Amino acid sequence: MSDVLVFAEEFFDAVSRGDIDAVSACYRDDVTVWHNYDDVDQTKAENLATLGSIPDRYDEFGYTDARTVGLDDGFLRQHVIVATRDGKTAHVPAILRVYVEDRAIHRIEEYFDRGSLLAQLS
Repeated sequence: MSDVLVFAEEFFDAVSRGDIDAVSACYRDDVTVWHNYDDVDQTKAENLATLGSIPDRYDEFGYTDARTVGLDDGFLRQHVIVATRDGKTAHVPAILRVYVEDRAIHRIEEYFDRGSLLAQLS
């Protein structure tokens, strides 16, 4: 497995575990995280706060059906977000384009249907 694929696995494992310190260590200080559903670039602090609030918003959260492709400047990750709240479970496909330099993420572009996620959990 290439180094970038190992790095990708470590990153998503940290996100899944809720290990915000490990996620932070994967980010450059100037990282930007963009989501298609709001068209806003989050800063490192904003994104870490979002990820850190996952246990407050969901009873369970994780990923299935993960596929990762290494690229010259990072990786492409496809997965299904699986989130449970109040006995309801959502399954939402997502894709992320992640830009990596020297084992540090400097940009993420994440695409998923947030409306579907919220509707499935309502």
